[in-house]
Amino acid sequence: PMPLFNIDNHASGTNLVSFHGRVTFGRETERCRQRLKELLEQGDRRFVFDLSDVEYVDSAGIGFLVTCLTTLGQAGAQLRLTSLPHRVKHVLSITRLNTVFEIFPSQEQALKNFD
Repeated sequence: PMPLFNIDNHASGTNLVSFHGRVTFGRETERCRQRLKELLEQGDRRFVFDLSDVEYVDSAGIGFLVTCLTTLGQAGAQLRLTSLPHRVKHVLSITRLNTVFEIFPSQEQALKNFD
């Protein structure tokens, strides 16, 4: 099966993390968190999660996104979300997490203007 995520280092020095398929609790989300921690240890401070290919996210998947936001934030890093499918947008708005995350309509906009 296709991996849940892949990470590209964008020219701007931002880590672009693209997710595919179902974001739920499990080994893959755990692997992603580990990878993010390693990147933080290397000094990376800018992260964009592209969710355009996400088919499904459950409450554990949302919890995973919140954990990433917290972990990155505590390290002084920034996390932005982009290209949210309608379903993901809906879940974030009913949980009011759309006010917690920085959300951008396009990858291009998300990659621009980091502090």
